[in-house]
Amino acid sequence: MYLLRCAAMGAFCAAGFGIALLGTVPNILSQPITSSPPPREASKQPFDSFSIWNTPIGRGAIYQSNTGPETLMLRDENVGGHAGSYTWIGANAFGIYQQTEGNPQMRWSYLSRPATLPWPHEGGLPDGEFLLQTPPETRFLGGADGYAVIITQDGRFAYEVWKGSFDWMAQIYRAHYLVRTDLYGSGISSRDGISEGIRAFGGSLLGGLIRCYELDALSIQHAIAMVPSTTQLKAGPTMNEQKVWPATTTDGDSVNIYSGLIPMGALFAIPPSTDLTRIGLSPEGLALARAFQNFGGYVVDTAHKTMILAEVEAGCNSAHIKNLNQDKRKIVSVLTLVENNSAAEPGGPGERIASPPPPLRIREDAKPTK
Repeated sequence: MYLLRCAAMGAFCAAGFGIALLGTVPNILSQPITSSPPPREASKQPFDSFSIWNTPIGRGAIYQSNTGPETLMLRDENVGGHAGSYTWIGANAFGIYQQTEGNPQMRWSYLSRPATLPWPHEGGLPDGEFLLQTPPETRFLGGADGYAVIITQDGRFAYEVWKGSFDWMAQIYRAHYLVRTDLYGSGISSRDGISEGIRAFGGSLLGGLIRCYELDALSIQHAIAMVPSTTQLKAGPTMNEQKVWPATTTDGDSVNIYSGLIPMGALFAIPPSTDLTRIGLSPEGLALARAFQNFGGYVVDTAHKTMILAEVEAGCNSAHIKNLNQDKRKIVSVLTLVENNSAAEPGGPGERIASPPPPLRIREDAKPTK
């Protein structure tokens, strides 16, 4: 809290004067001055304070037992055959590029974009073309997924790309799916049955991503994005039977390729009774484990024959990634399904077990939503 000076100073100064009369002069300058942490920049840690990504676990969260079917399946690296759900850290998941004043206006084409989100450019549905100020260093990573994120100069919006490419001959960027995400928003889809993000669960690609600066600081103050194998995701005859909130969708062919027990959107966390200092973690592993204990991890997508415990943005220190990979099994071994996560009580009910991250800094130069 900010220090109150003698504007409420009447009470403060009177108290000090009274002490002085008793013969003890308080050394005011020696008293610690506490202040609120600076607000978050949406370009570094996006989404509002009510977002699932920034909401700590509740003290009333119910943790499945260690023998619960979903918990056991998450911890099993051989679901679907030998190494069919091999645990991994998704390093260099994708790059994040922020526009600067000198970036050129480039042509972009897309095959589809969400019909329910504001779109301030030319270009219709299901396909279109428009101009976007584009950092020349933009690259598409993630293998066949071709991911990239371009954040606007004012830090308010992110253009999230799936299956992106650059046509050198035509001097045009192409994307199969393109989403303009409001970084002041929730990071999840606004209603069931529709997708407003790149992820299979219907939400933002940026939700739950570990940033390089967080590993440098050994502090991750948000929930984590988890990407289990298709052999672990819940089998079912319909999409609705394969997901739980906050998921609004699944993969398009989920009824054919999911063969496990874990629903899309499931929340996993480390129970607060687990002493993380006693399981032999590196500093980076401890930072990730604390994020799982305080905020949890959401199942947001699927991978082939691997269980991606966490994804890290491109370009981070390789030593950090090495340590996370050394600790991955120790962390998975204590992750447990949270059974009472819901839209009404995200992370479970009750007082939060940890402090939330600081509120967003609302920049005056950020453009309003159109």
